Amino acid sequence: MLYRAAELYAGRHAVSDGPAALTYEQLGRRVGGLVAALRGRVSPGDRVLLLDRNSLRSLEVHYACAALGAILVPLNTRLAAPEIARIHAETEPVLTFAGDTFSALVPPGAASIVWPDADPLDATNAYERLVAHPAPLTAIDRPATDIAQIFYTSGTSGVPKGVCLTHGNLVAGAYDGIVVLGLNREDVWLHTAPMFHLVDAFAIWSMSMVGGVHAIAHFRPDTFADTIAGLGVTKTSMPPTLIAMATDHIAPGDPRVGSLVCVSYGGSPMTEAVHTRATAALGVDLLQAYGITEGSGIVTHQLSGDYRRDGSEAERRRLRSVGQAAPSVGLRLANDDGALIEGDGIGEIHITGPHVMAGYWRQPEATLAAMPDGWYCTGDLGQRDADGHLFIVGRKKDMIITGGENVYPTEVENVLAAHPSVAEVAVFGIPSERWGEEVRAAIVLRTGCAAGEDELLAFCRERIGGYKVPKAIDFRTESLPMTGPGKVAKNLLRAGYAAR
Repeated sequence: MLYRAAELYAGRHAVSDGPAALTYEQLGRRVGGLVAALRGRVSPGDRVLLLDRNSLRSLEVHYACAALGAILVPLNTRLAAPEIARIHAETEPVLTFAGDTFSALVPPGAASIVWPDADPLDATNAYERLVAHPAPLTAIDRPATDIAQIFYTSGTSGVPKGVCLTHGNLVAGAYDGIVVLGLNREDVWLHTAPMFHLVDAFAIWSMSMVGGVHAIAHFRPDTFADTIAGLGVTKTSMPPTLIAMATDHIAPGDPRVGSLVCVSYGGSPMTEAVHTRATAALGVDLLQAYGITEGSGIVTHQLSGDYRRDGSEAERRRLRSVGQAAPSVGLRLANDDGALIEGDGIGEIHITGPHVMAGYWRQPEATLAAMPDGWYCTGDLGQRDADGHLFIVGRKKDMIITGGENVYPTEVENVLAAHPSVAEVAVFGIPSERWGEEVRAAIVLRTGCAAGEDELLAFCRERIGGYKVPKAIDFRTESLPMTGPGKVAKNLLRAGYAAR
């Protein structure tokens, strides 16, 4: 992809990262130099670890590993040293690239190249010496079925698994990113979400395919608008938590965000209050997506015009949908016996097509369990309307069975999130001698609000059946624990109750 971009868009702006501003020709020659320097040290199929924040160098390592036929393993920078050591032992990398901030997490004795966090073009460090002799970019011809990258899951239900994505997976994800977001060479994409998550990583490939600009700037809510203005950002993808934080510092009509065209979001639902506030502040479409690592990122995505606040009941309801399946994705809903769900019934989301992973790294049993018939079983529960717009109901393992009735946490969360005093909410089940399980909620109130448990429970009873209403509410003063981009770690919340 970069080879093509360097050839077709040679003089076009490719990357902005602080003082570094490169054309596609310059980017291609730097990556070509890196590829030449690593040949003989890194062979096709070798694993290479990457541990850094979003940066020009992270982009270059992605492209170089693809050109070499090596398997890149982008690591979550929030992992602890023992977790990284376990992944290192499991993947047996020949080399680890790391930013200086995270160099202490590299296992002792591991072959590594560390770069400073400062000037990305500082020629005095080991990495820059590798690219000190720019060269034409060449690539090893590899089958589309070869593994290109391994992304480790967040491990909410046990030990993290390595998701093996092929070159074909990355291409399919990139194409669908272009289609659903309407990406083109005039776009400037802000890499806000971390590149070690596919909520952003797809754009590494999509933007180079269309010849657009990769803009890299670390997120700060108080400077977000200035970043948009300074880089001329047109599109980005962010979790709802960051959107909410940013729009607290932006008034409606702020000219600094005038270049924005749309913002994609996902990872967790956005409350209607935040959605309304963010839409007014940013002045653009907020388009919700549903994606999973095993599906190479985007699975479904809203398109502009899918929902209308002043439209029909179906159009208003679609504000909460995650859109329709991306062009390359086959999607079905099924029950526990594998029977397909018709109409608006609730079922587990299964996907197929070129997006679906090759399997879990060195875990054939787990791979077979996840894809018994070739379709990947996501573990997420969904519901579709008559036009194929998907609504996420919750995780299959999070479904609460209380007194013989099924309760889907997302439904209860949506009700509580509609209360003007609620900033964050998570609903989950805990063991109950009487009910088998009972519904509980953890809530963070908005600053300056003082809604009590009785008020919130009454709010629920007016809108949903009594068996769905939480038995109690746990009010918290700090944000709910997260794992991954904007996902609440409900296992930690449940564990807190078990310890009482």
